[in-house]
Amino acid sequence: MKKYILLTLVIGVFACTTQKSVTNYTTLSQNEFLSSPFGFDENIENFSNLEKPKFQTQKLLRKNKHYVEKTDTIYKFSYKKSEIFFYKTHRGKEFLLAGKILNKQIKLINGISVGMHKDEFNNRFSDQLNFNSDSIQMIGEGTKYTFIFANDKLQRINIDNYFD
Repeated sequence: MKKYILLTLVIGVFACTTQKSVTNYTTLSQNEFLSSPFGFDENIENFSNLEKPKFQTQKLLRKNKHYVEKTDTIYKFSYKKSEIFFYKTHRGKEFLLAGKILNKQIKLINGISVGMHKDEFNNRFSDQLNFNSDSIQMIGEGTKYTFIFANDKLQRINIDNYFD
């Protein structure tokens, strides 16, 4: 009898401590997503200070095409197979230039990350998403995010920004 009581007690404690934490996400529009895809200001300092994931940083010098005597800097933030590039002008202005996200540890706003199911991704947005086969593009002013799915799971996120 003592064994059954002890076994029931152990199972009860184990069941209470292994509950899954469920995070509820609010839906957002594509415009809301495009205004702040990472949920914070996209700048070199913020990416440098991230604790998780911890990006490796590389600086690449580039001659300014309009002022050849000036040098601009490209910052490459990499984490495993993912890369995010920033362009910093000689005047100190910064732009998120491009990126490819292949690792689920890099999370966008509303918990969007590689590895999530297509239905789960779709449920994070309040407006109708127009999938082109296994991908969707969200295009804003000077920015384009392309989400690529395979077997109904998000495999890759491409970031393309334009500036002159």
